[in-house]
Amino acid sequence: MLRTYLVRGLTVLGFVLVLAFVVGALIGQPILFSFVTSGSMSPTIQEGDGFVVVPSQLAGDIGEGDVIVFEAKEIQGGGLTTHRIVEETEAGYITRGDANPFTDQDGGEPPVTTDQIVAVALQPGGDVVTIPYLGTVVLGSRVVTSNVLTAITSVLGIEDIDESRQAGTVLLVSGISLFVLSLVNGIRTRTTRERTRSRGRETIDPRYAALFFIAIVLVPANAAMVLPNTTHQVSVGKLAETGDIEPGENVDVTLSASNEDALVTMLVVFDPPDEGTVNDPWLDIPGGEVASTQMVAPAPPAGENRVITVSERRYIVVLPPTVIVSLDERHPLLAIAIINIVLTFGILTVVLGLLGVRKQRVRTADRDLSFLLALKRKLR
Repeated sequence: MLRTYLVRGLTVLGFVLVLAFVVGALIGQPILFSFVTSGSMSPTIQEGDGFVVVPSQLAGDIGEGDVIVFEAKEIQGGGLTTHRIVEETEAGYITRGDANPFTDQDGGEPPVTTDQIVAVALQPGGDVVTIPYLGTVVLGSRVVTSNVLTAITSVLGIEDIDESRQAGTVLLVSGISLFVLSLVNGIRTRTTRERTRSRGRETIDPRYAALFFIAIVLVPANAAMVLPNTTHQVSVGKLAETGDIEPGENVDVTLSASNEDALVTMLVVFDPPDEGTVNDPWLDIPGGEVASTQMVAPAPPAGENRVITVSERRYIVVLPPTVIVSLDERHPLLAIAIINIVLTFGILTVVLGLLGVRKQRVRTADRDLSFLLALKRKLR
């Protein structure tokens, strides 16, 4: 009995870990695991290997010697980068890849601030916990997933939608279709079930399965919307002096937002600054891309520096961007709540479409079992 519970527990744990990693890869926010795609951290982390991470909010004190995952601003055009902290300064952390002869800051990357760090590698005893070939497998899986998604969207007639938005549409359309088919099948077989005797007593409750998948998806999805939110601090006075701009004249500042490490579209909303304006107050950024907009602010008097702060918020695009922006204007929490409702509905339709709305009993005498029921019997 103990062995049975242990095997089931380990199976569920493994499934949760894998699913959390997949969801994290989709939204571009490391959840439990991350991986590297270059040899800059060799031999600590080889190219294509994965490693275990801890969210920065739970990592405690971060300092010299820690391997961190941070939002780079200049390295390869910006995006998530995994390097080691080699020094702490008042301006921020100095980082370097273990295989690199010079620091990132020598190459033009500004010192890394705390708000740029999204995760810290797990290093018990000082050694990073690595998973060989995990990154290689994930990158290969992305190609397979993209091909499958392309095939499904062609059938649904939505192939013209950009790839990072197709996933949400497929989720809803497929889920609703499965749900309707499940209801029809339930009506058709209701009388036959009453006449069929079952020797087994095990059942699958779709409600618990739905709650399980909702939790697995919503937790990292909300982390992707809340954790990366940051602020842009711009020294307008210094920019004016560099550009030889007279006091009172407009200074153009580029505000960039990266979504390179995600497969889903993110909406980035900029708060209007106290002084000046943002040309495009929101950016609709597909997965794998970087977008930017211009902020225009007046130059301060000569010799005076003025720092303008612009905050940004991120939302997963499961609704039209204009709708999300409208909800954000009322309150950011309202936008997040509505997005969570849409995601929950999509998950419910898929899970209940696959399992139905009634408890399903595993019948030992039946040969025609669904995949999920057969899988459960195998894990028994």
